[in-house]
Amino acid sequence: MWYYVLPGTGIFGGVKKGFHCADTLSASGCPCAVATPQGDRATWFPTPSGTLTWDALTRICAPEDTILFSCPADAAFVDALPARRKILHMQGANTAADHALFDPARGYELISHGLHMTYELQLRGRIAPYVPIGIPEVFRWNGEPRVAGSVAFMPRKGAEIANAVCAALPPTAEVITIDGLPEHEVAEQLKRADLFVAISAGEAFGLPPLEAMSAGCCVVGFPGIGGFEFLRHMETAHLVPNGDVARLIEAVLHVRAAPAYRAALRARGAAFARYYTLEREREYLLRALGLRTD
Repeated sequence: MWYYVLPGTGIFGGVKKGFHCADTLSASGCPCAVATPQGDRATWFPTPSGTLTWDALTRICAPEDTILFSCPADAAFVDALPARRKILHMQGANTAADHALFDPARGYELISHGLHMTYELQLRGRIAPYVPIGIPEVFRWNGEPRVAGSVAFMPRKGAEIANAVCAALPPTAEVITIDGLPEHEVAEQLKRADLFVAISAGEAFGLPPLEAMSAGCCVVGFPGIGGFEFLRHMETAHLVPNGDVARLIEAVLHVRAAPAYRAALRARGAAFARYYTLEREREYLLRALGLRTD
């Protein structure tokens, strides 16, 4: 049996990708359940995966089981489990806690969800299979009409920055705030928005801007830590240095006033994002875990 250990089911990209991993394994004939402290199921995106509590996993885990996890804070719990195979599903690679887990003495296999994480591992003497992030089809833009000049934010990781940008917008500009919504509603809002402003400088991969690109938004903002994998300045997005709010405001106003440039970024971004499918993620994941050899 396979188990994916998570610290909870809040609205974080790592939670979604953990459940996606469990979903993929179960659908491929390797039953996988998600273990959280309270045994709760994520409700903000669809998932068929079963769940159990950490206490229950402690009671039933056996040496022949396999454990996956991605949160450094969960390492102590994972270490105490008797499973012989333990796999660190790298989604962060930007903290000292992450780096400490790269030590081969910890005994973890490694898989990398993102080229930045692959690079961080290589710097520290580890090589890991790369698994591209998959974006659900609900985000794929199919030409749905947009509100011209509208600007979308996910303020949870930068409310003050979002407020500063909004204060510089014309009073007539429609601001679309995406916060605490289920996945299908997030997709609907992104498909309405003309621009998506990426305001998180600390994103390890940057699932929100990639979802926005998939939905046909013109992405403007910070690349975060690993966003350069798909955010290419003046090709698929318009980028400014992380944390530079003045240049971010200038960029949003510039792109908003340039419809031809905006349309070009939108088209190239949506085309580039088509690489990141759940099917491709499944193929790479199964190969990385040794469950597929072709």
